[in-house]
Amino acid sequence: MKLMIIYMHPSWDSFNGAVYEAVTKHLPKEEVTVYAPGVEAFDPHLTWEEYKNSLNYEYAAELEAPHRDLQEAEHVLFMFPLWWGSFPASGKGFIDRVFSYGLAYELEGEKPVPKLNGKKASLVFTTGTPPDAFHEGGLYRNVVNNIDDHLLDFCGLELSTVLHFGDVIQASDEKRNRMLLDAETFARNLAFELTE
Repeated sequence: MKLMIIYMHPSWDSFNGAVYEAVTKHLPKEEVTVYAPGVEAFDPHLTWEEYKNSLNYEYAAELEAPHRDLQEAEHVLFMFPLWWGSFPASGKGFIDRVFSYGLAYELEGEKPVPKLNGKKASLVFTTGTPPDAFHEGGLYRNVVNNIDDHLLDFCGLELSTVLHFGDVIQASDEKRNRMLLDAETFARNLAFELTE
């Protein structure tokens, strides 16, 4: 089973980078492809011309590899810090361009026609907000439901696992280490799924 990771933080030298390392060290490397649009030289800007071309199933050459990997993946892992209630701009732009019309979805009138059916998705994300406050205020539900309704389900992806690490800016080293252990546990379970 193949896994596509979309890492959205603009630096590897971050707590998100540490979570990424904790996850990927337990995954079979031959089954994993990684895209890091915030770190790599990826243009996140979906132009009007590119969008119109996608309606005719015509895509930019640099999208060939991520399109292929998205089609081949059986599980897509979104790793991101929550900034202003959503993905960082580079990650959002990657989704705008790679989850293209004709490849990830189509439309019958205004009704979405998912094209990624049978695939799973997981969310691993961080917030500066402590977990209790994030849940009590309804923010967790809003964020996860929004991504599920407007991206995952829209394209046919089934939400498998959500791993939220809160209060990461003020957390003690001990708490951060526990978070990384949770990330490793998640990865071991995912690795088992990938090698079944």
